[in-house]
Amino acid sequence: MVKYKIEELDFIFIYEHKVRELENLCLLKYELDRRGYKTKIVHIEDAEALKAMRPIYHAKVVVTMACYQNSSIEWHTKNFVKFDKLIDLQWENIVFPMDEKDKKAFKNYSGVAKDVVRISWGERNKKRMLDVAGMDPRKVKMIGHVGMDFLREELKGYYRTKEDVLKEYDIPTDKKIFLFISPYFSDEHTEEYLVEMCKRFGEGWRYYYQDCMLPSKKIILDWMSKICEQREDIVFIYRPHPGEESRQADEMTQKYANFKVIGTQSVKQWILISDKIYTGNSSTFVEAFFGRKMCYLLFPIPVPEDYELAFLKKADKIQNFDEFEKTTHDDDRPFPVSEKLIDEVYTIDWEKPSYVKFADMAEEVIKNPYYNLTKEQLKAYYHKMGPAEKLTKALTKITPLYNVYLTMLESSSPGWKWLEKKREDRKKLEQIAHDFEKTSDEEIAAIIGKIAGELKTK
Repeated sequence: MVKYKIEELDFIFIYEHKVRELENLCLLKYELDRRGYKTKIVHIEDAEALKAMRPIYHAKVVVTMACYQNSSIEWHTKNFVKFDKLIDLQWENIVFPMDEKDKKAFKNYSGVAKDVVRISWGERNKKRMLDVAGMDPRKVKMIGHVGMDFLREELKGYYRTKEDVLKEYDIPTDKKIFLFISPYFSDEHTEEYLVEMCKRFGEGWRYYYQDCMLPSKKIILDWMSKICEQREDIVFIYRPHPGEESRQADEMTQKYANFKVIGTQSVKQWILISDKIYTGNSSTFVEAFFGRKMCYLLFPIPVPEDYELAFLKKADKIQNFDEFEKTTHDDDRPFPVSEKLIDEVYTIDWEKPSYVKFADMAEEVIKNPYYNLTKEQLKAYYHKMGPAEKLTKALTKITPLYNVYLTMLESSSPGWKWLEKKREDRKKLEQIAHDFEKTSDEEIAAIIGKIAGELKTK
């Protein structure tokens, strides 16, 4: 019989996109573990969590990737985490310009989400959180972007060599690598999805997606096609945006041997081994800056004012094929965004790493009861349950009955309707977890081991 157990933790990190978040969380876990805390990293659709109707983890602090409203907390913690405090890493630290003014904007928080501890990379976002979102100043922590620590000298050895990576993808090692970091969404979205995005980001988002994003992507892919035809000495790597599916880009891989769509490996890994780096209305050019690499901004179609990132408004932009073609050869353009603007958003600090600042802050949060969420707040984010769900929930509080439930869930019988639904829901969520490339404890341990090896030799 499956037996219920609960694991006691100081911090639990919950992630969604592996390539965006996992390495960063491993760095944070490394430092907190080194300081004597008990920590764990789990995927938002963790296999064990999917069957849980009672907490399987009790963490003093939950660290999430985003927390905009009550449903954000429920999505992260579901029934499987009991916790006292919450830190929002806010990987989407940079918001649309209109969100910097509108107090009611989706990304300016509501409900319990207004009261969690929140990370700001720089002064600009801190100002928004205080002046527009109305957050408690003590709960806004400015520490910079942890991901940029991997581009510091002491961690650059963490990444693989160009030759090693190219061999994995059967790319000749004598080729020049031109990296395009896509800022775009998938080619096709349902009307339901568009309506939801407009609810979050305004009616102008539909225009931004349909009349700016999609045609911009097509134009840029056409530019790349021409270069692929002209140059045999280069390979374009198209790095999709998290969750992006691009039929146009996939078709190009069939047509050109020197065009690849690769979503694996972190963006920083690709930046460090690339000869040319391109993106568009995206903040990823900053990773090139911290990696001391040049990055070009491709804007074939002007981005609507409300959706163009604020620190790109005065940036040097490539707007036509002739300018783009010049950059594929030797080019003397300066970095497209000033260091001053980058510092306002990311906090340039070459002395103290952000992961150390985070650990200092996390220790303050875990020790100080000021950051505790109240019992009322911890109840407020749960959805309202129907009678059947309430009864099931009540029965699972009796541990022997819960053990029987877990055993039945793992089996194919009995075929009770409500139990079959639970099994089916779990299968669907497991597929989501698979699609997001959920990783194993062994891979996490390997990443941390590599981080430790680099830092201990410096």
